[in-house]
Amino acid sequence: MVNQFLLPRQKGLDTLFYLTIAFALLGPTLGIPITEGFKLTLFRVAFVLLVGGLVLKFVSQKRLEASYLYPIRWYAAFFAFWFCYALLSLTWVVSLGHAVRYIIFLGMMLLLTLSLPYFLSSEQKFWKTQRVLLGVFAAIIVFGVFESITLLHLPSSRGFGYDSAIVTSVFNNQNDLATCITIALPFLVTALYMLDNLSKRQKWLIYFIAVLSLYVLLTTGSRSNTFFALPLVAFVIIFTVPLVVERKKITRKNIMIAIGAVILAAIIVQAMSVAFWSEEARQRAKEKLNTTFGIFSDLNKGSWDIEEGDGQVIDGETGKSVTVRKYLLLNGLRFLAKSHYMGVGAGNIEPLMEGAPKVNKINMHNWWAEVLVNFGVIVFVLYMSLYFFIIWRLAKLAFLKTSPQISPIIRWGAVSCLAAMIGYFIGGMAPSTAIHFTPMWICYGLSLAVIVLGETQKKKRKMAN
Repeated sequence: MVNQFLLPRQKGLDTLFYLTIAFALLGPTLGIPITEGFKLTLFRVAFVLLVGGLVLKFVSQKRLEASYLYPIRWYAAFFAFWFCYALLSLTWVVSLGHAVRYIIFLGMMLLLTLSLPYFLSSEQKFWKTQRVLLGVFAAIIVFGVFESITLLHLPSSRGFGYDSAIVTSVFNNQNDLATCITIALPFLVTALYMLDNLSKRQKWLIYFIAVLSLYVLLTTGSRSNTFFALPLVAFVIIFTVPLVVERKKITRKNIMIAIGAVILAAIIVQAMSVAFWSEEARQRAKEKLNTTFGIFSDLNKGSWDIEEGDGQVIDGETGKSVTVRKYLLLNGLRFLAKSHYMGVGAGNIEPLMEGAPKVNKINMHNWWAEVLVNFGVIVFVLYMSLYFFIIWRLAKLAFLKTSPQISPIIRWGAVSCLAAMIGYFIGGMAPSTAIHFTPMWICYGLSLAVIVLGETQKKKRKMAN
């Protein structure tokens, strides 16, 4: 008989879960290189311990209570199908090593995503998780500000060892940091006008974290996040205000406060840019800003036929980034067609992209295309259908008219996740790959948790009435 003292207790598992999501955001920063391609990170250690604890609990109790996850049963079923399809793709991949590595990442991220609705079984746990994530995100942003001033980079940063003005904080590159910020900002901004339980001190703290986030976002120079994803997020937030906030709160005074807060934020960000940016950073930001709309003309640079020409990378007005991404997509679609639209197999875009014409990168740099080309039309259609279904369900929970029964905290979570998920349509085109981009998977998991908690609250309060 197993000693009861050796069995995992729920409180211990909850603590391990909070550590796992905290270390997930910090990524490769807290880790020890073991081999050239593998780093033992605290996230991986915590994740393995968490999964081991759950397995031990299941073995000892013969079950894991998860009936409350019924509202997201189709997502769990799709995740299982997706993982099985990835395993099946091992039979036709050209590089077994790339495929196995990718499948390991996919399995970890799918379990990480499902762990959020599983562990956030109550509103109190959801709120505690938000506080943990806020603390970690604040640390990421504060270090980003420090990095922009000192030009000191972490070993995980692509700028490490160089006198480089790029800012990556705990991430490998600046686009990952920028995408993380545009995912997190909706939670900060909406908290300021939706959460009445916050004190003035807490709201000021959240406000300044948001302002520093905007400064760091501008410092990254990510055009897709700064000039496209951020405005999209802002539009969603502004559009939903009259639908998620009681009419009596939408007063002239509150509107003027909001406008004043935006103006003050812009002044602070501008002052910090003038005071802290190096000449290199200032010049790079100026070039990025001046060439933003050149992105559209760059899309028409060169032929849309990848076989036409000498196969060399084409320079555009904004550099090579846009033209390379264009031909990454076109090459990827060619690989997809050759696979009979079943997908090239898990992680096999990279080996196929080596030596492909008109590109100098091997990652797709587009999460949506990565899912399509790796796993084919069937998985892509199911993935996108469920993604849109999440957005629709979050909107129903967020709006006062359709869900008057849910609590302010869950409504705030629904609005925040809604804006973040919509903004990620653009943000997902910035990172080189999102298979191990934990902010996206955590946001996905938070959205599922909000759906579970929100629909459970609606059901209970309807029955009570």
